[in-house]
Amino acid sequence: MLPNILYDAPEEIASRLDQLGVTEVALREAIYQGHLQRTRLTLNHPRNFPGLVMWGEVVAALRDQLRPLDWIRQDVGSFPVTVNETLNLAIAVASGDEATGNPYAHPSNRSKKGRHTVDAIESNRQMVLLFEEFMQEVKEDVEGNQTWILMHHTDTSKGEIRFELSLPAEIGNDGKITSWSERILLGSISFDDDLVEILQPGGPDIDIEIRRKA
Repeated sequence: MLPNILYDAPEEIASRLDQLGVTEVALREAIYQGHLQRTRLTLNHPRNFPGLVMWGEVVAALRDQLRPLDWIRQDVGSFPVTVNETLNLAIAVASGDEATGNPYAHPSNRSKKGRHTVDAIESNRQMVLLFEEFMQEVKEDVEGNQTWILMHHTDTSKGEIRFELSLPAEIGNDGKITSWSERILLGSISFDDDLVEILQPGGPDIDIEIRRKA
């Protein structure tokens, strides 16, 4: 059975992020910059545009914030990630449902994901299973990056954006993530802006037929 580890205590969060080569400040700033750019839109923009802008700006800001920490940008087809080649880690960005940031709920992505996300999560699953079986020795033998997701959810009723950095373990045939190996809860960012209606962003990596490896 795949593990499900939750980090919500400040000292645990700081320690785990340090192991991953990132900082809470950098992740929070990336989310904030995405929100800031989205607030500049008006009702004259297409209704699904705010979500797309939020996603794109968080991706860009995350790359800016993590560059001094030896992370680089990488695009796998229509799947943009930020990569640490030394640690074999990658971070993708996605909007989450209302359970995002809630330690007592089981969050998932809002818009379905496509082939590249499915492949990344399948790779995560194999790494976890191999690690459990052979422990540390497998790390040098497994190819590819372990892909984490910086997931955010804008709750207009509470006036906050909740976000977490989490490691997806399984994804369903509907393109929705069904379980996580680890979840690092990063709190929320409050706002008092009158946002235009937020719909599911279109975005890359969702118009590809979903397939799961046997």
